[in-house]
Amino acid sequence: ELAELLASHGVKYVFPHLCPSNANGKIAQADPKQTERFLDHFEDFKILPWIGGVLGVHCSPQSPEWRTNFVSSVVDLLQSHTRLGGVQLNIEPMPSGDKGFLVLLEELRRAMPDDKILSVAAYPPPTRWHPHPEVHWEEEYFRQVAQRVDQMVVMMYDSAIRWQKPYQHLMSRWTSNVLSWTEDTKVLLGIPVYDDAGVEYHFPQVENLRNALLGIHAGLSQFKSIPDNYSGVAIYCEWEMDDQEWEYLRKEFEKAL
Repeated sequence: ELAELLASHGVKYVFPHLCPSNANGKIAQADPKQTERFLDHFEDFKILPWIGGVLGVHCSPQSPEWRTNFVSSVVDLLQSHTRLGGVQLNIEPMPSGDKGFLVLLEELRRAMPDDKILSVAAYPPPTRWHPHPEVHWEEEYFRQVAQRVDQMVVMMYDSAIRWQKPYQHLMSRWTSNVLSWTEDTKVLLGIPVYDDAGVEYHFPQVENLRNALLGIHAGLSQFKSIPDNYSGVAIYCEWEMDDQEWEYLRKEFEKAL
Protein backbone atom coordinates (compact mmCIF):
# COMPACT_ATOMS: atom_id res chain seq x y z
CA GLU A 1 0.00 0.00 0.00
CA LEU A 2 2.81 2.41 0.81
CA ALA A 3 4.57 1.71 -2.48
CA GLU A 4 1.35 2.33 -4.38
CA LEU A 5 0.73 5.59 -2.50
CA LEU A 6 4.22 6.92 -3.13
CA ALA A 7 4.19 5.89 -6.79
CA SER A 8 0.88 7.67 -7.31
CA HIS A 9 2.56 10.92 -6.22
CA GLY A 10 5.63 10.58 -8.41
CA VAL A 11 8.03 9.66 -5.62
CA LYS A 12 11.32 8.29 -6.94
CA TYR A 13 13.51 7.93 -3.84
CA VAL A 14 12.69 6.21 -0.55
CA PHE A 15 14.90 6.50 2.55
CA PRO A 16 14.02 3.70 5.01
CA HIS A 17 15.38 4.39 8.47
CA LEU A 18 18.44 2.30 9.37
CA CYS A 19 19.81 4.29 12.31
CA PRO A 20 21.65 4.74 14.52
CA SER A 21 25.00 3.13 13.84
CA ASN A 22 26.90 1.45 16.64
CA ALA A 23 29.57 3.46 18.43
CA ASN A 24 32.22 1.22 16.82
CA GLY A 25 31.07 2.31 13.36
CA LYS A 26 28.96 -0.61 12.23
CA ILE A 27 25.66 0.52 10.75
CA ALA A 28 22.43 -0.77 12.26
CA GLN A 29 21.52 -4.32 11.31
CA ALA A 30 18.63 -5.06 8.97
CA ASP A 31 16.79 -8.36 8.85
CA PRO A 32 17.84 -9.83 5.48
CA LYS A 33 14.52 -11.54 4.73
CA GLN A 34 12.47 -8.47 5.60
CA THR A 35 14.80 -6.29 3.56
CA GLU A 36 14.28 -8.46 0.49
CA ARG A 37 10.51 -8.51 1.05
CA PHE A 38 10.59 -4.73 1.19
CA LEU A 39 12.60 -4.54 -2.02
CA ASP A 40 10.13 -6.88 -3.75
CA HIS A 41 7.44 -4.22 -3.35
CA PHE A 42 9.67 -1.20 -4.00
CA GLU A 43 11.47 -2.34 -7.12
CA ASP A 44 10.32 0.78 -9.02
CA PHE A 45 12.05 3.14 -6.57
CA LYS A 46 15.62 4.00 -5.66
CA ILE A 47 15.91 2.65 -2.11
CA LEU A 48 18.61 4.44 -0.11
CA PRO A 49 18.78 3.28 3.53
CA TRP A 50 19.10 6.26 5.88
CA ILE A 51 22.24 5.62 7.93
CA GLY A 52 24.23 7.58 10.50
CA GLY A 53 23.35 8.92 13.94
CA VAL A 54 24.37 11.51 16.49
CA LEU A 55 27.83 13.03 16.18
CA GLY A 56 30.03 12.04 19.10
CA VAL A 57 27.57 9.38 20.27
CA HIS A 58 27.00 7.00 17.37
CA CYS A 59 29.26 8.62 14.79
CA SER A 60 32.95 9.58 15.00
CA PRO A 61 34.06 10.47 11.46
CA GLN A 62 37.33 11.91 12.78
CA SER A 63 38.38 8.37 13.83
CA PRO A 64 40.05 6.27 11.09
CA GLU A 65 39.00 3.06 12.87
CA TRP A 66 35.38 4.20 13.09
CA ARG A 67 35.36 5.19 9.41
CA THR A 68 36.82 1.84 8.38
CA ASN A 69 34.12 -0.08 10.22
CA PHE A 70 31.39 2.20 8.92
CA VAL A 71 32.47 2.01 5.29
CA SER A 72 32.95 -1.76 5.37
CA SER A 73 29.49 -2.29 6.85
CA VAL A 74 27.94 -0.09 4.15
CA VAL A 75 29.69 -2.14 1.46
CA ASP A 76 28.49 -5.35 3.11
CA LEU A 77 24.91 -4.07 3.07
CA LEU A 78 25.04 -3.13 -0.62
CA GLN A 79 26.64 -6.44 -1.55
CA SER A 80 24.08 -8.41 0.45
CA HIS A 81 21.14 -6.55 -1.12
CA THR A 82 22.14 -5.64 -4.64
CA ARG A 83 18.78 -4.06 -5.44
CA LEU A 84 19.45 -1.21 -3.03
CA GLY A 85 20.12 2.03 -4.89
CA GLY A 86 22.77 3.27 -2.47
CA VAL A 87 22.71 4.93 0.96
CA GLN A 88 21.84 8.26 2.51
CA LEU A 89 24.19 9.50 5.20
CA ASN A 90 22.74 11.65 8.00
CA ILE A 91 25.01 12.66 10.90
CA GLU A 92 23.67 15.33 13.26
CA PRO A 93 24.82 17.84 14.21
CA MET A 94 27.54 18.37 11.63
CA PRO A 95 29.37 21.70 11.97
CA SER A 96 30.43 23.53 8.84
CA GLY A 97 34.07 22.82 8.02
CA ASP A 98 34.30 19.38 9.65
CA LYS A 99 37.15 17.67 7.80
CA GLY A 100 36.46 14.18 9.15
CA PHE A 101 33.09 14.20 7.43
CA LEU A 102 34.71 15.06 4.09
CA VAL A 103 37.18 12.19 4.49
CA LEU A 104 34.32 9.82 5.32
CA LEU A 105 32.51 10.85 2.14
CA GLU A 106 35.64 10.29 0.07
CA GLU A 107 36.18 6.84 1.56
CA LEU A 108 32.54 5.87 1.04
CA ARG A 109 32.58 7.01 -2.58
CA ARG A 110 35.73 5.00 -3.33
CA ALA A 111 34.39 1.85 -1.67
CA MET A 112 30.85 1.90 -3.02
CA PRO A 113 30.07 0.51 -6.49
CA ASP A 114 29.92 3.19 -9.18
CA ASP A 115 26.25 2.51 -9.89
CA LYS A 116 25.18 3.16 -6.29
CA ILE A 117 24.08 6.59 -5.07
CA LEU A 118 25.85 8.32 -2.20
CA SER A 119 23.28 10.71 -0.80
CA VAL A 120 23.74 13.04 2.16
CA ALA A 121 21.28 14.83 4.43
CA ALA A 122 22.71 18.33 4.00
CA TYR A 123 22.40 21.44 6.14
CA PRO A 124 21.03 24.71 4.74
CA PRO A 125 23.07 27.93 4.52
CA PRO A 126 23.52 30.16 7.58
CA THR A 127 20.76 32.60 8.42
CA ARG A 128 20.39 35.39 10.98
CA TRP A 129 17.05 33.83 11.91
CA HIS A 130 18.80 30.79 13.37
CA PRO A 131 22.37 31.58 14.49
CA HIS A 132 23.53 28.04 15.26
CA PRO A 133 26.61 27.16 13.15
CA GLU A 134 26.54 23.47 14.05
CA VAL A 135 23.46 22.99 11.84
CA HIS A 136 24.25 25.31 8.91
CA TRP A 137 26.89 25.00 6.20
CA GLU A 138 28.85 27.92 4.78
CA GLU A 139 29.02 28.11 1.00
CA GLU A 140 32.59 26.80 0.72
CA TYR A 141 31.86 23.75 2.85
CA PHE A 142 28.54 23.14 1.11
CA ARG A 143 30.39 23.05 -2.22
CA GLN A 144 33.05 20.70 -0.80
CA VAL A 145 30.40 18.23 0.33
CA ALA A 146 28.58 18.48 -3.01
CA GLN A 147 31.77 17.56 -4.88
CA ARG A 148 31.99 14.28 -2.95
CA VAL A 149 28.44 12.95 -3.26
CA ASP A 150 25.83 12.13 -5.90
CA GLN A 151 22.81 13.65 -4.18
CA MET A 152 22.16 16.27 -1.50
CA VAL A 153 18.88 16.33 0.42
CA VAL A 154 18.84 19.71 2.14
CA MET A 155 17.06 19.87 5.51
CA MET A 156 15.23 23.18 5.02
CA TYR A 157 13.47 23.32 8.37
CA ASP A 158 14.04 23.56 12.15
CA SER A 159 14.77 27.25 11.64
CA ALA A 160 12.94 28.40 14.82
CA ILE A 161 11.10 31.04 12.74
CA ARG A 162 7.72 31.98 14.20
CA TRP A 163 6.21 33.85 11.24
CA GLN A 164 5.07 32.55 7.87
CA LYS A 165 6.35 35.27 5.52
CA PRO A 166 9.93 35.24 6.84
CA TYR A 167 10.02 31.45 6.53
CA GLN A 168 8.73 31.60 2.95
CA HIS A 169 11.37 34.22 2.15
CA LEU A 170 14.08 32.07 3.73
CA MET A 171 12.96 29.03 1.73
CA SER A 172 13.14 31.10 -1.43
CA ARG A 173 16.68 32.26 -0.68
CA TRP A 174 17.84 28.79 0.37
CA THR A 175 16.41 27.31 -2.84
CA SER A 176 18.34 29.78 -4.95
CA ASN A 177 21.55 29.33 -2.96
CA VAL A 178 21.75 25.56 -2.74
CA LEU A 179 20.86 24.97 -6.39
CA SER A 180 23.63 27.38 -7.37
CA TRP A 181 26.20 25.99 -4.95
CA THR A 182 25.78 22.31 -5.84
CA GLU A 183 26.54 22.73 -9.56
CA ASP A 184 26.06 19.28 -11.16
CA THR A 185 25.19 17.37 -7.99
CA LYS A 186 21.53 16.39 -7.80
CA VAL A 187 19.44 18.18 -5.17
CA LEU A 188 16.24 17.36 -3.32
CA LEU A 189 14.86 20.18 -1.19
CA GLY A 190 13.73 18.77 2.16
CA ILE A 191 10.36 20.11 3.31
CA PRO A 192 8.70 19.75 6.75
CA VAL A 193 5.40 17.91 7.24
CA TYR A 194 5.91 16.89 10.87
CA ASP A 195 4.25 18.34 13.96
CA ASP A 196 6.91 18.62 16.66
CA ALA A 197 4.84 21.11 18.63
CA GLY A 198 6.18 22.51 21.88
CA VAL A 199 9.84 22.77 20.83
CA GLU A 200 11.77 25.98 20.23
CA TYR A 201 13.27 25.03 16.87
CA HIS A 202 10.10 24.13 14.94
CA PHE A 203 6.67 25.73 14.76
CA PRO A 204 4.35 23.57 12.61
CA GLN A 205 1.99 26.47 11.90
CA VAL A 206 4.97 28.10 10.12
CA GLU A 207 7.20 25.26 8.93
CA ASN A 208 4.73 23.21 6.93
CA LEU A 209 4.02 21.92 3.44
CA ARG A 210 2.21 25.03 2.22
CA ASN A 211 4.78 27.61 3.32
CA ALA A 212 7.69 25.46 2.21
CA LEU A 213 6.33 25.03 -1.31
CA LEU A 214 5.44 28.72 -1.62
CA GLY A 215 9.02 29.59 -0.76
CA ILE A 216 10.52 26.98 -3.08
CA HIS A 217 8.37 28.11 -6.01
CA ALA A 218 9.47 31.69 -5.39
CA GLY A 219 13.10 30.60 -5.35
CA LEU A 220 12.77 28.61 -8.56
CA SER A 221 11.18 31.59 -10.27
CA GLN A 222 14.48 33.45 -9.92
CA PHE A 223 16.07 31.15 -12.50
CA LYS A 224 15.52 31.62 -16.24
CA SER A 225 14.79 27.89 -16.42
CA ILE A 226 14.62 25.09 -13.84
CA PRO A 227 18.23 24.08 -12.99
CA ASP A 228 19.27 20.65 -14.28
CA ASN A 229 20.42 19.57 -10.82
CA TYR A 230 17.01 20.19 -9.23
CA SER A 231 15.37 16.80 -8.58
CA GLY A 232 12.32 18.00 -6.66
CA VAL A 233 11.39 17.97 -2.99
CA ALA A 234 11.87 15.42 -0.23
CA ILE A 235 9.14 14.98 2.36
CA TYR A 236 10.10 14.71 6.00
CA CYS A 237 8.36 12.64 6.93
CA GLU A 238 5.92 10.33 5.14
CA TRP A 239 4.53 8.82 8.33
CA GLU A 240 3.11 12.17 9.43
CA MET A 241 1.48 13.03 6.10
CA ASP A 242 -2.33 13.00 6.07
CA ASP A 243 -4.82 12.87 3.19
CA GLN A 244 -5.20 16.64 3.11
CA GLU A 245 -1.44 17.14 2.80
CA TRP A 246 -1.15 14.55 0.03
CA GLU A 247 -3.91 16.36 -1.85
CA TYR A 248 -2.22 19.73 -1.37
CA LEU A 249 1.04 18.27 -2.67
CA ARG A 250 -0.77 16.93 -5.72
CA LYS A 251 -2.40 20.27 -6.53
CA GLU A 252 0.44 22.67 -5.71
CA PHE A 253 3.53 20.69 -6.67
CA GLU A 254 2.82 17.68 -8.85
CA LYS A 255 0.73 19.69 -11.33
CA ALA A 256 3.91 21.57 -12.22
CA LEU A 257 5.85 18.40 -13.09
